[in-house]
Amino acid sequence: MNTQLLEVLIVTGPLGSGKTTVVNRLLKREIAEHRKVAVLINEFGTVSVDGALVDAERPELAGIANLVNGCACCSLRGDVVATLAGWCDLPTETRPDRVVLETTGLADPTDLVDLEREPALEGRMKLAGCLAVISCLTPLDHLAQRPLLRHQAGLASLVYISKADLDPSLAIAWEGQLRCQFKNLPLAHSRMGETATTSPDPWCGDIPALPADHERTSAPSFADARSMSVHWDHPVDPEALEALFLRPPGQGELLRAKGIASFAGWPARNDGSDRWAFQVADGRVEILPLPLMPSGELAPRVAVIIGTGLDLTTWRRQLRELERAPSGVKRKVVLG
Repeated sequence: MNTQLLEVLIVTGPLGSGKTTVVNRLLKREIAEHRKVAVLINEFGTVSVDGALVDAERPELAGIANLVNGCACCSLRGDVVATLAGWCDLPTETRPDRVVLETTGLADPTDLVDLEREPALEGRMKLAGCLAVISCLTPLDHLAQRPLLRHQAGLASLVYISKADLDPSLAIAWEGQLRCQFKNLPLAHSRMGETATTSPDPWCGDIPALPADHERTSAPSFADARSMSVHWDHPVDPEALEALFLRPPGQGELLRAKGIASFAGWPARNDGSDRWAFQVADGRVEILPLPLMPSGELAPRVAVIIGTGLDLTTWRRQLRELERAPSGVKRKVVLG
């Protein structure tokens, strides 16, 4: 029987805060230090875009598991436990040393910080820390107005204030807000997922105890949010995509958008891939190259939106209208 504890690091934080970028940096560091590391990704909706991004970037992983269409802290908790227990059961030569568990931005980590007490995991895993990633571009008043964000910060053993390079003054303002609310909370500024070499080790965290009056809550709640995915058959217009996501929606609130696309007029790169990952958060559209999958195939083209009160029928039509079929090829029309 393998007596070495499986170390698990929870990575939490609001939608669009930059968790997947941080996760990729963490995985790269573990691989460079010759540890076997696996990743467990929970996404809201039916398509795992973040899983595809990690899979393309980190083919050396000891394991990758995607949990979709549910929340790791509630409806999918049994799947989290089963996945971790399955990794614990592997032979020593293939068993991960560490696991990064990335939660959906709508998850309250309250119900994940007790994983060590699960019968299937007791005495087999160690919760090494809870890293919260909070974008400095998030409005400062969200800390007071959104209970979910306070829970994610309050249960963290370390907070990364992400995108600090985009607005250093806002990063400092967020640091002040967090230090005022949580006196002893370790903090670090991150830029593209990287922090200073002197920053605390996220794997050596001390998770705060829950206060007696702590109640599980979220805002916006998991129950209120809706997601929709659209699979594209053709390249899309990059300028039209940016315009669509930067203008206010006709109704409701767009919490997050992300996906994988090829863009009309953009040639394939030297690595043979014409795919680009796009992320929409903090009023910005970020586009990064996506290499071929480990199988050598191109990642499927897909867009995912998450929001509350959105007109999903209109969004589906608008996303399909972004497609630009090559000359001589008829654009597919999806009925219904």
